[in-house]
Amino acid sequence: MKKILFLTAGLAPLLFCSQNNIQLSNPPVIFEALAGNKGFASQMTVNKAFEGSKRLEFFSVANISSKWSEDNSKDAMIQANITFEIIKNIRLLGGSHYTPATGLRPTAGFMYSRNFNDFLLVVNPRFIGFSKSSIAEGFVMIEYKPKISENWNGYSRIQGLYSETIKDGEHARSYLMLRLGVSYKLITFGAGANFDTYGPFKESKQNYGVFAAARLFN
Repeated sequence: MKKILFLTAGLAPLLFCSQNNIQLSNPPVIFEALAGNKGFASQMTVNKAFEGSKRLEFFSVANISSKWSEDNSKDAMIQANITFEIIKNIRLLGGSHYTPATGLRPTAGFMYSRNFNDFLLVVNPRFIGFSKSSIAEGFVMIEYKPKISENWNGYSRIQGLYSETIKDGEHARSYLMLRLGVSYKLITFGAGANFDTYGPFKESKQNYGVFAAARLFN
């Protein structure tokens, strides 16, 4: 639990500095695929407001990956949530969380989200499941997209997750995703790396390769 609290608290300077930017009102849906030395990974990120509502939003991150030798993916993490803004940029969150190992479970927490022309920040501490096997989890995603020319932008992203069991504080799941590349209009491409760790013994795997992403429904 301490790791999750430190992860969230460590972003305080970014939250403060981000207030000086111009916020975008309707972020796009982003679909990304990474082809690496160990396998294939994809991610879809959705952060959309409900039509006619200033406080209700839908937030979802879906990750699916598999080794080149696998016919069916055994590694997936999918969350789908409804969020409600209680104060500016701070939202209560509730919904569902799925992995093949744990199945479909309820989740609740809060989220800080800011989206600008060249910067995106999402901070999401949450609890998964409401039983003896409940998990505390912290999720962070930071993107920086500086403008190069009229149609080109630089692109970088750091995305991290850490979760542990509440009962005994053992590691459950964590990952770090790194991306570095460029964007041309609605398409982004470049180099990427995924570092995944599983279970109390922290079994790990790495996947290095190239990625491409598309912004949809802006």
